[in-house]
Amino acid sequence: MTPPQVPDPARRRGLITLGLAATAPLWLACATVRAATVDAQPLSVEQDSDGLYASATVVFALPRALEDALHRGIPLYFLTQVSVVRGRWWWFDEKVASAQMLTRLLYQPLLETYRVSTGALQKNYGTLEEALNHVQHVLHLKVAEAKDLHVGLAYQVQGSFELDLSQLPRPFQINVGSQADWQLQADFPPTRFVWNPPQSTASPG
Repeated sequence: MTPPQVPDPARRRGLITLGLAATAPLWLACATVRAATVDAQPLSVEQDSDGLYASATVVFALPRALEDALHRGIPLYFLTQVSVVRGRWWWFDEKVASAQMLTRLLYQPLLETYRVSTGALQKNYGTLEEALNHVQHVLHLKVAEAKDLHVGLAYQVQGSFELDLSQLPRPFQINVGSQADWQLQADFPPTRFVWNPPQSTASPG
C-alpha cells in the first residue's frame, strides 16, 4: 500500500498565491462598484451683521444597498459639519466656532413618499431623486457668531459630510460598518475669507 503523499508546503503556498492573484481583480472590481463617490463642492459663506453662515452642496448617487435598506424601513441619517478656524504660524490652527446639521431620510411605504427631516422641519417628496436633492444641499447654516470673529482677520471654513452610522439600529451598525457601500463621506474643500460684515441696519433700541 502506497503511503499518502504529504503536500509540499512551498507548492501549496504557491497555489494559494496564484489563486489569490487570480481572484483579486474580481473582488477589487466589486469593491470599486460598491464604493460610493461623494463630490463635495467648495463651501460658500455669507457674512451678516449677526454672524457667519455657510451653505454646502454634495453630489452622490445612493448605493443600491442603502436604497434597499431605506425601502425596508431603515432611516438614513446624513451629518454635515462645518467649522471656522484661524491659522496660527506658531501653533496649531484655532477652532473659532463650529456647527452641524443632521438630516434624516425615511421612506413611508403606505404613502409611497420620502420624508426628509432636519430638526423640527419635515418635508415629503414623491421620488427618491427629489428627496436626495434636499439631502445634498445645506443652506444658510449659522456657523459663528459675530462676536467670535474679528474684523480684518483672515479665517478658513472647512467641513465634512457623511452617512452617520451611529444613528442606525445597533445590530445594523455591526453588520454594515465595514461595507464599502456604507462608507459615504467626503471633506469639503476649505474656503478662506476675511471677516468684514455689513453694518447692522437695526435702529438702536
